[in-house]
Amino acid sequence: MKLTIQKYSKRGHGLASLEDRPSHAEVVGSVVGDTVEVELGKKKKRTYVATLLDVLESSPHRVTPRCRHVGTCGGCTWQQKAYAAQLEEKQALLKSLFKIEPLPLIPCKDPWEYRNKMEFSFSQNREGEKFLGLMIARSRGHVLNLEECHLTSAWFIDVLKVVRQWWEESPVKAYHQFSDTGTLRTLTLREGKMVILTISGNPEYCLSAKEIHFFKKAVRGVIPDASLYLRIQRIAKGKPTEFYEMHLGGPEQVEETLEVEGRKLTFKISPDSFFQPNPRQAEKLYTRALELAAPQKDDLVYDLYCGTATLGIVFAPYVKRVVGIELSPYAVCDAEVNREVNGVQNLTVYKGDVGERLALMGDAPDIAIIDPPRSGLNPTALKHLIRLMPKKILYISCNPRTQSENITMLLEEGYQLKALQGVDQFPHTVHLETIALLEKR
Repeated sequence: MKLTIQKYSKRGHGLASLEDRPSHAEVVGSVVGDTVEVELGKKKKRTYVATLLDVLESSPHRVTPRCRHVGTCGGCTWQQKAYAAQLEEKQALLKSLFKIEPLPLIPCKDPWEYRNKMEFSFSQNREGEKFLGLMIARSRGHVLNLEECHLTSAWFIDVLKVVRQWWEESPVKAYHQFSDTGTLRTLTLREGKMVILTISGNPEYCLSAKEIHFFKKAVRGVIPDASLYLRIQRIAKGKPTEFYEMHLGGPEQVEETLEVEGRKLTFKISPDSFFQPNPRQAEKLYTRALELAAPQKDDLVYDLYCGTATLGIVFAPYVKRVVGIELSPYAVCDAEVNREVNGVQNLTVYKGDVGERLALMGDAPDIAIIDPPRSGLNPTALKHLIRLMPKKILYISCNPRTQSENITMLLEEGYQLKALQGVDQFPHTVHLETIALLEKR
């Protein structure tokens, strides 16, 4: 069919109306304004999955992508879309979600090689062919053998290739989720030269000492001083997923540095701890967060979902006291190390669920910093945040949609949305980091 792309889906893929049916076609690799030739595939609800065959007439926003995998790989959605047009689209999203005019979006000065962490998947088909890379866009778990990626440093692909070669020569099988069989699940790489191999926790499919030796040898051939970990992911019906980690060699932690308001900060990161995936933009994000929150020297600050306490450490010199709450025990340990490394005396981090911990808190903070998962605040956390009624809430999110839903509830409880700032943490993707400042009426 010949179609004209009119808008984007939530995934960032082009959508086109079909004249003869009340449906849309979703076209991976297309840009709004393109006239394309497509082949319609399966229909899911009111949307057909369409394969792009040819661009008959290019959108004014279309550019030549750097990567050969564009249109197949699910990692980059908009590499074929001019960066200025990406920013416009993201700013328009914020305007549509919030009842306030957002501040000008903060762009990424260099939108390439910015990611400091990537997770690659192992997969096999019925014929036994092996794949290691990223998920294919709009596929049911099919994996692309990645040969290049321009969102990361070059060494990521070098390691990916040697691990794939090790696996090709090995009898070990990829983990199959539905049958709970096989061994290899994911390969995670961090910019500080950390390599994490995640395997099944099923005793029948453990990794032999011999295979671990050859895996280490393959990685060390590219990065001699790599921090190496084996992560065991154990699942059981009716029980939460459990993770166990085995240190295979090299440094136990990697190091990230940020410069915020003239202060150089150092952060030690363990394999399971979260850190902002784009450090260049994280510096801009935290600087802007400080400017918007305008902390005072007598303020009590709650840093919720604090991770390795990055934001708490950034705010600590400007306030009286910071209290962090974080569920991950690894991140809490890292937070304690980072507090000492950066000479911060007025920060305390508690391990636990944010909602459950807030239920025990009696002191209302002057500022509550919230940086929750993509799913947003859970009902318990939201309930006790409203009970405490901090003077200011600084809500940072990588999912403006769930952020908007939570903020709507907070507005009903007596808050005003004073400022909204987008930061482009994820160039060439549909994702966006947003800072919202709320104050009590």
